[in-house]
Amino acid sequence: METVTSAINKSGIEIKKIEIFSFTDYSDFLNAYVNEYGRYSHGPFNLKNWAKRLGYKSPSSLAMVLNKQRFPTWKMIAAFSEDFKLNKNERRYFELLVELERKKLKGEPLEEIIKEAKRISGLHEYQQINFNQFTVVSDWYCYAIKRLVALKDFQNNEDWIFKKLRRKVSKAKIRNAIDSLIGVGLVKQTADGGLADSNPKTHTGNEVPSAAIRSHHRGMIERSLEALEEQSIENRIFQAMTLSMDKSTDKEKAFDDIKNFINDFNRKYSKDNNGDSVYQLNVQLFEHSVEIDESQNEH
Repeated sequence: METVTSAINKSGIEIKKIEIFSFTDYSDFLNAYVNEYGRYSHGPFNLKNWAKRLGYKSPSSLAMVLNKQRFPTWKMIAAFSEDFKLNKNERRYFELLVELERKKLKGEPLEEIIKEAKRISGLHEYQQINFNQFTVVSDWYCYAIKRLVALKDFQNNEDWIFKKLRRKVSKAKIRNAIDSLIGVGLVKQTADGGLADSNPKTHTGNEVPSAAIRSHHRGMIERSLEALEEQSIENRIFQAMTLSMDKSTDKEKAFDDIKNFINDFNRKYSKDNNGDSVYQLNVQLFEHSVEIDESQNEH
């Protein structure tokens, strides 16, 4: 949950300043600002006016940055920082988030950037978890490999892993994934040269505002779509329902029930050391409908 305080922007409007240290992705931070500003504007957030305030003739560059179609330039970072009233440490953290994405895209080492970002942010609790696992959670196959090493017939062999994962991921990515898993402490090397899952209970959640987490879940959902077509009904089960709920009273209870189910399911069926296959459980509960602002229909 992001932290907010009041701030006055260049238009003289008091809005809530969003705590940048609550984010591990620069676009999540920017979009959170857009959503917050929109609450204090008449109608939807006006990207054109924001671009003009920042010194840009066209809003297209901002739109591309918000959608992660391009990285913000250093000049743009400076303009954002001034508009958000960021102090020196906050601006540096913003710069590091952008640089983190650049290096991640190029496949370059992230350790030094992560180390500085953690130092500047003051080691917020969830960031210690998310940053340490940043290179891992965004790729679905990393967690699949993490659980593969716990199988009783596991072989520390790239070709075996490649075949075991249905040839869905290249051997080069398998090598990089193993190095990353070892690097962040989710997998460890054993005395006999093998691998072991050093933290079987690790899982991703929905509470951290991170593009990496979203990417992880997106990858797993894509694998489920493939399973729907490729796997027999003896090896997979798909169930769904569409229902009406009282959002104000039932939503949080429903979320808690799903979390409790996941925990209970894990306790019953997860085999830390002697399983013979790796399965994926996806449970989604989301809203089809949207609230309508009746005042928009008034003239």
